[in-house]
Amino acid sequence: MTPCPPLRLRNVEQAIAPCPDRYFITFTSKWRMDDITWSEEVGKAIFRVNSQLYGTHFKRRGVRLFTMGVQERTRGGNLHTHMLVGVPEGSLALKANPCPILVPDLIVSTWIAGDPQYRRADGQDARDVYEFSGARSYISKGLKTLADFDNYDVLNTYASIPD
Repeated sequence: MTPCPPLRLRNVEQAIAPCPDRYFITFTSKWRMDDITWSEEVGKAIFRVNSQLYGTHFKRRGVRLFTMGVQERTRGGNLHTHMLVGVPEGSLALKANPCPILVPDLIVSTWIAGDPQYRRADGQDARDVYEFSGARSYISKGLKTLADFDNYDVLNTYASIPD
């Protein structure tokens, strides 16, 4: 097994910025959970979205959305995640039977459907990103010191990093 190249924020941002379709997604839930469980739940939702969008191209060839997520705590102590999502150019045309649902709607509906008790039904948001630098600044607003990078969701950050 070959080691994974080092993940750098700059590489992720450079992969998402040129994507023709970019979205700013906020995941929330009324369900209290720890950081690891929360990250796993977000990961399951993104896995399902990639499966629906890309089918076997995701499972066999690794075609997927480029993502960058940051967890934050609300004043009430619950977690929420802000995520930048980039759709690589031409990737949605790879699947023989393309998904008929728009990408941001698919992400939000998949997140909500992941909780059968409907604790995720409120507060989800998905917006198009027109100015990447503003969205990047907002998502990284809490990342000022080295300790703040504990909030950076490395498990749910993916970008194709060139060799």
